[in-house]
Amino acid sequence: MSPLIINIILVSFGVFFAYTAIVSFRTPVPFARGLGLEPNGRSGAIEIRAQYGGFFAAAGLAQFAVFAELLSAQTALFVGLVIFGGLIAGRVLALLAGGRGEKLLPIISALYWIDGIGCLAAIVGLFLTP
Repeated sequence: MSPLIINIILVSFGVFFAYTAIVSFRTPVPFARGLGLEPNGRSGAIEIRAQYGGFFAAAGLAQFAVFAELLSAQTALFVGLVIFGGLIAGRVLALLAGGRGEKLLPIISALYWIDGIGCLAAIVGLFLTP
């Protein structure tokens, strides 16, 4: 049962990371605006493509590399933990830092859940990894 759960976690992470990479690379300006960011011209679009598209493509490859036996499941899950753990820690600290009263964008609110669940799933996967 553990290998099945670990594989589900890896595929879920890989699909999420790949989706983020593809959308941010293909449509950087709408992607950024959905996050409350306003890219400044071509330079801004390039930076969104690099920061989100490039980074999340690499993260997705790390998840799928397990199935090609290029990385261990433990390594790929640790990559997921670093990403989701870092994101949820940053989001919680940002929430506590202030700016109360202004409602969060729907995608930002959803990312609290996505990052929190991703962090928890990575921990569970690492716990289940032999």
